[in-house]
Amino acid sequence: MRESLAALLLVLLASPVLADPPAGFEDTVYVSSELSSATGMAWAPDGSGRLFITLKNGQVRVVRLENGAIATQPGKPTQPVTQLFASEPVVYTASECGLIGIAFDPNYVLNRYVYFFVTVSASEQRIVRYTDTGSTGTARTELVRGLPTRGANHNGGGIGFGPDGKLYWSIGDLGNGTGVNADLTSLAAKVGRASLDGTPANDNPFYDGVGPNSEYVWARGLRNPFTLTFQPATGLLWSNTVGDNYEQVFVIRKGDHGGYNNYENNQPAGFLSPVVKYRTNGTDSHPIATRGAVRAGGVATFTTTRHHGFRKGEKLTLDGVHDDEGVLDPSFKGSFYVSRVVSDTVFEVPLPGPDVTRSGGSATTQGLGGSITGGTFYDATLFPPEYRGNFIFGDFNSGQLTRVRLAGDNSVEAVDAWGSGYVSAVDVALGPDGALYSMSHTGGTLRRITPQATGQKLVVSGLNVRVFEGGQAAFTVRLAQAPTADVTVRVARTEGDMDLTVAGEDSLTFTPTNWSVPRAVVLAAATDADSSSDSATFTVSSSGLGSEAVTATTIDSNGARLVLSTTTLSVPEGSRGTFTVALSQRPTSSVIVTVARTAGDTDLVVTSGASVTFTPANWSVPQTVTLAAEQDADSEDGTASLTVAAPGLDARAVTVTEGDDEPLAPLITSSPETSAVVGVPYRYEVEVRARPAATFSLLSSVSGMAIDAATGVMTWTPSAPGTVEVAVQVANGVAPDARQDFLLTVKEDAPPRAVLTRPAEGERVSGTTAEFFGDCVDEVGCTRALFYVDGVLAYTDVRSDNPFFFGGEPSRWDTTGLTPGRHVVRFVVEDTAGQTGEAEVAVCVGEGPCDPVAPDGGVEAGGCSCGVAPVGSLAWLGLALLALRRRREGARAP
Repeated sequence: MRESLAALLLVLLASPVLADPPAGFEDTVYVSSELSSATGMAWAPDGSGRLFITLKNGQVRVVRLENGAIATQPGKPTQPVTQLFASEPVVYTASECGLIGIAFDPNYVLNRYVYFFVTVSASEQRIVRYTDTGSTGTARTELVRGLPTRGANHNGGGIGFGPDGKLYWSIGDLGNGTGVNADLTSLAAKVGRASLDGTPANDNPFYDGVGPNSEYVWARGLRNPFTLTFQPATGLLWSNTVGDNYEQVFVIRKGDHGGYNNYENNQPAGFLSPVVKYRTNGTDSHPIATRGAVRAGGVATFTTTRHHGFRKGEKLTLDGVHDDEGVLDPSFKGSFYVSRVVSDTVFEVPLPGPDVTRSGGSATTQGLGGSITGGTFYDATLFPPEYRGNFIFGDFNSGQLTRVRLAGDNSVEAVDAWGSGYVSAVDVALGPDGALYSMSHTGGTLRRITPQATGQKLVVSGLNVRVFEGGQAAFTVRLAQAPTADVTVRVARTEGDMDLTVAGEDSLTFTPTNWSVPRAVVLAAATDADSSSDSATFTVSSSGLGSEAVTATTIDSNGARLVLSTTTLSVPEGSRGTFTVALSQRPTSSVIVTVARTAGDTDLVVTSGASVTFTPANWSVPQTVTLAAEQDADSEDGTASLTVAAPGLDARAVTVTEGDDEPLAPLITSSPETSAVVGVPYRYEVEVRARPAATFSLLSSVSGMAIDAATGVMTWTPSAPGTVEVAVQVANGVAPDARQDFLLTVKEDAPPRAVLTRPAEGERVSGTTAEFFGDCVDEVGCTRALFYVDGVLAYTDVRSDNPFFFGGEPSRWDTTGLTPGRHVVRFVVEDTAGQTGEAEVAVCVGEGPCDPVAPDGGVEAGGCSCGVAPVGSLAWLGLALLALRRRREGARAP
């Protein structure tokens, strides 16, 4: 018996770990250690067959299609060739931070711009742009700085371009509720929107100029909008938002409010409700009321005994419905899709059968996972026709791919579990070959999903194309199978606006050898005088094969944009400063640009360049605007806002600061920390406004305490608890001197406090990607966390920042080795002094009862409480398979 099991294990060790694609589809698996810790991916939209993959550590790597398949290493058919496109110079990777978003410019075919969302420190994220030069990133430019993070989780990272040509991104609540509800001052828990140069778009819904709002806010009330994508056919923004209790997919419009953290899948009128949702790491089951199942005309109307939270298209399992005598009615049993939500307690499903009234039973939702990740719309023709326009997304916890079918009115018609086993799926993308690609965060695994049988047909990828006015965009064409002779495919505009044309080849020849290689068809859009979008239909056809239609829509450029050399300027009092302005593209007629102070200090004056004219000949030549900071009697540094504007263009703002030269008595602007810990260095930097520069001194006498006379940095290491009086003096020769007095309380270092975030008491857990993490709260800092399961140390996470994770990162607790039932988990944190704190909860593994149980036995004295079967059984094989799974998926074994 043991020998046969060992032989089976050897076979498994030699075989790749495969996902389970849906019926009628198959996977091709590519694995590279160079792609480990992937966070997202996107295909270059020029038809070049290059897939850009972002990695958490700041690298961007490119794999490419070659002869219709991913190019692989010689002799290694599953190992792709990768090329380094760029490596971010500064990237902060704690928790969920890092390089976490990618998008291509809507005019990429011409300008070659690629955009990335990256965490650069524990307190800042940025959007940066590279120019793609031969698959190498050049001309790195920072477009949007100061995006919020706290160096932990819920950082967002979704990024993309809308049908208006604007740049959109999403950020979560930073894991601590920052920016939720009606807080418009923060970009946390928001979708932001900017012009292509990174400045706020003037028509953003909460744009208030000099007011308190963040000018970038487009929508709000989102817990963790991890990814976003724009629906090709409609241009609508779809956001996949990770939840506390529900994973939610929102269709977001201008000014929308998702309700977090007051609401989650129970948003009232006036708030945005999800179009797709599922229970986080579980299912919902709602009882049907007495005589609450009524069938009439082939439609069943159900009334639940409580708020159900179902959504149109959601798949439910109905069971236990019975007549007045308690006899079960089998016609009310099975899986059905919600066709209409009537109210919080009433919903409908199509249900053939006679008109009857029934009672009781329940309606139970699907279990789809617990951490929704990236998704894409299937906008190609390789898959069967019923897949066109479908939305397919992944889930990190379950490894599940989910398919969303849409009705003719774009509402959700059906939501189904699709493929499974796509471990740590972080993103899904449509390739130029018409295949669907799934990328795993762990193990560097890229999967290509294709139909098993297609028949010969035209494979068009990109059935809905958006083209920037004055720019170009592309879609791709290939054949589904090898032909027996050359096949000619033609592309022609068959209806619509004549401003849209085929810019490159309109006749493509495929041979028995190159039939699988996608060929790019490039479309161009002329610049026109109106401000509306144009559209046209291009028909792709070939003799003997069915034709396909591609819809092209323009992104109206509204002419040129203002290009400024800077948006911030400092001018010393009594001096002058300059900046330049130009246009981004040639206008059709002269454009007059005006520069005027619209707010702030009147001592800042535009002395030349208040009105400049650009013509079709000089539009790109920068013209200079000169400012003067006039002498005044005060000692304040004045500020002013300048508005640069032109008819029909987005106005731009320039912030100008006057550097005053009047003597200024010192003024302390900082507040000290008034508590300290024995043995821990205390540091306080005294900040001051003064002209000329000030010197710092201590008036108080505290043993060992010192202050740097030039910088104002105070240092001290307290040796005993108690309270000391501190007095700081600042002088610069201008009366009066400044003084700050405060009491500093010193206490002994207290043990840390363990805050176990997941799992919660009584939570049901299962699978290989359960959540087990928490925070360490301490005055000084923590060094590690220990994770116990049934009293046995299962993992130690060593780090200096919160949160601490089982497995070192989210969703790495493998519960498959635990017996179904009740188990106790303990989270122990340790501070720099070696003191500990802990938190403990009981969880339920699997779907069975969870009464307290004794630890599983074993052959060692005292038994084993690790939750596995005795060694004398098949447990050794289970452990070996668990180790195999971890090795294949890139997990870090405890």
